[in-house]
Amino acid sequence: MQNLKRELGKLIDIDDKTWNYISSKFKPKSAKKGDIVHHAGDICSDIWYIKSGLARSYFIDSSGKDFTWQLYFNDESKSNINLFMDDSVSYYENEGSLVSFEILEDAEFEIISIADMDEIFDIDKKWQHLGRTMIHDTWFASTYKRVISLMSEDAQQRYDRLLREYPTIFDKVKSYHVASYLGIAPQTLSKLRRNESK
Repeated sequence: MQNLKRELGKLIDIDDKTWNYISSKFKPKSAKKGDIVHHAGDICSDIWYIKSGLARSYFIDSSGKDFTWQLYFNDESKSNINLFMDDSVSYYENEGSLVSFEILEDAEFEIISIADMDEIFDIDKKWQHLGRTMIHDTWFASTYKRVISLMSEDAQQRYDRLLREYPTIFDKVKSYHVASYLGIAPQTLSKLRRNESK
C-alpha cells in the first residue's frame, strides 16, 4: 500500500488518519498467469491497483482478432493509467464491459470498489480534486491520445509514442502483446525494432 500512497501523494497531501481510513477500503488479491479476472459482458465494479506482475485489458473485434487495449504494470511512465485496471464506464452506465482483463504474469493487486472510491472522493474537496485529476489527466487524456493515435498515426509514429511513454516496456511485456497494443502485426514490430537498433 505504500506504493499506492506515494502515487496518490504526488497529487494531494494525505494525513495518516485519512490514509488509514482509505487503505482499509482496499483488499489484497493475487492472480496467476492466464487468469481472466474480468470478462467482457460483465459489469466492472472494482478498481485494481497493480503492485507487481503484468496484466492487460483486451477485446475481440468483429473479425475475431484479439486486440490489446491497455497494459498494466507498476513502472515509471508519463501516465499512471497503467497502474489502475478498471472500466468505470461499465459501472456508471450499468452495462456489460467491452473488455476483459487477463493476467500475463503472476500479479499482486490492491482492489477497491468504485462505490467505495466514490465515497472517498466525497470526504473533502482535496479528494474531489484528486478524482478530477485522475479522471482527466490520467484516464481521459491518455485514452483520448490513444484513440487519436490509433486513428491518425502510422505504425512508426505509434511505436515512437509508445517508447516515449513507456521507455522500458520491452523489459516488461512480450513483443506480441506490444504489437497487439499498437495495432500492428508482430512482423511489423520486429522491423521497427530492427530499424531502431541500426
